[in-house]
Amino acid sequence: MLSLIDPAAMHAALPTLAPLPRHRVEDILNSHLADMTHVLIIEPDDTEEDIIADIGFSPLEVEGIRYGEPGFRPAWDILHDHGGWFELVFCVGNDGFAYVLLVEDHEPPTQLVRMCRTYRRVGP
Repeated sequence: MLSLIDPAAMHAALPTLAPLPRHRVEDILNSHLADMTHVLIIEPDDTEEDIIADIGFSPLEVEGIRYGEPGFRPAWDILHDHGGWFELVFCVGNDGFAYVLLVEDHEPPTQLVRMCRTYRRVGP
């Protein structure tokens, strides 16, 4: 997992990123939102516990209800399927801060990847 919490970290990571995460981080930097964005690049070996340790919550659980359980409703504001990567955006508060989770799509899928596949939008 790669946690990019500020513009300096984003700039430093750019040369090492895969094409889609690099493009999204460049977009965040160019839009001048990097000071208000925490980017988390999630790879196949990363666990739910890793995500919680880094950002303090799990996208797989909302108000005690887990993905796959009756009544689960995702908490993200945006989910994009970029083909090979999913992008989940969680806006926090009214000041513009957001967590952007870039999740690599892979086989065998983790629970997080299965959830992204379940809720992705197909078409325009």
